[in-house]
Amino acid sequence: MVLTSNTPRLLERDALERMAAIAEAPLREGHDVRILRDGALTFPAMLAVIRAARRSVCFENFIFAHDATGERFAQALQRARERGAEVRVLYDPVGTLLVRGGSIARRLKRARVRVRAFRPVGFTAPWSWWHLRHRDHRKLLIGDDHAAVVGGLCISDHWAPAEKGGGGWRDTAVLVRGPAVADLQLAFERMWRRARGPALDSVATIEMAVGNLPPRRGEATVVVVGDRPGKGRVAALYEWLADNAERSMELSDAYPVAPGRVTEALIRAARRGVRVRLLVPGRNNHPVAGLAARRIYQPLLEAGAEIWEWSGVMLHAKTAVVDGAISMIGSSNLDPLSLHRNYELNVLVASTKTGTEMEQLFASDLEHAHPISLEEWKARPLLHRLAERAAALFSWYL
Repeated sequence: MVLTSNTPRLLERDALERMAAIAEAPLREGHDVRILRDGALTFPAMLAVIRAARRSVCFENFIFAHDATGERFAQALQRARERGAEVRVLYDPVGTLLVRGGSIARRLKRARVRVRAFRPVGFTAPWSWWHLRHRDHRKLLIGDDHAAVVGGLCISDHWAPAEKGGGGWRDTAVLVRGPAVADLQLAFERMWRRARGPALDSVATIEMAVGNLPPRRGEATVVVVGDRPGKGRVAALYEWLADNAERSMELSDAYPVAPGRVTEALIRAARRGVRVRLLVPGRNNHPVAGLAARRIYQPLLEAGAEIWEWSGVMLHAKTAVVDGAISMIGSSNLDPLSLHRNYELNVLVASTKTGTEMEQLFASDLEHAHPISLEEWKARPLLHRLAERAAALFSWYL
């Protein structure tokens, strides 16, 4: 990355190293990064990665539904297995209960795909409150150790384009090629082991994970931000980015029931003149979370931040772009489940090229959203206020 006098301070080496230290992950240079909007772009890109794989496919997702979208992916994975690729799928059975059709695991097993449920819950499974509460919320696909997709999309018709009979949910993912794919592979191996039993004994995977990095492919610097119960890495990164932003901070989030430390950092940024904008769902698929998120509206609006509500079916993206230089895309919501309870996976991309693309994406999203003014918010009905307060109290038990 070439630095000039106009380079944002967040791209300076000491800032990048600080972010990597917070993430407790290596700083990797030389990546080709492609932003993927919605299922219309993301699903074809993922299927292309699977089709191109000749040695291995590693697939991890919170939801892998037995519906039309799930069947498309099952067929692609089956074909990869038939041509000799080592195919492994890790899914969360609790997450999959949230959609119609149930899990596609049996279908995959019939195709001789190695399928593992993350901490299954049932009469024959080991059970504890910790076991049930801390889930695998990550979304990751890796093909042949050289291309990976990370984002917020689950494998379900909710994310399929509306014109093809899907739900048309708004979401974002990123396709990464370059050295950080090794870190993502290692992240998958750790979760595969954590789910049940040992990881697959693959010499190629182990050698690649410990030092044989994929070649450099572009100009972007990438940090893989994995998070797990009790670590708080993503929350710490949001706080640090807010405290070090100079110009702008644009966030899209499905369930922004943000903890106090993150909200306070956003308030500090807005008060010192950073343009803080938050895009959230107007209609939420989890109504309690949607109501609870509104507790942060007034303090942010009073500090000068902007809040926009999405007018479409459902905004499910979890993204941030700061100063047009640092972007973060992945599975982590700004809520207690993601920031404290679940296993999550994100990529932090340091690149003005990617940052500009993310800013343009955010601006286009605002064309389908409406701003919430402080005056409008203060004038909302008492019944709405009471519902929001009750939902906010309940959210902290999640």
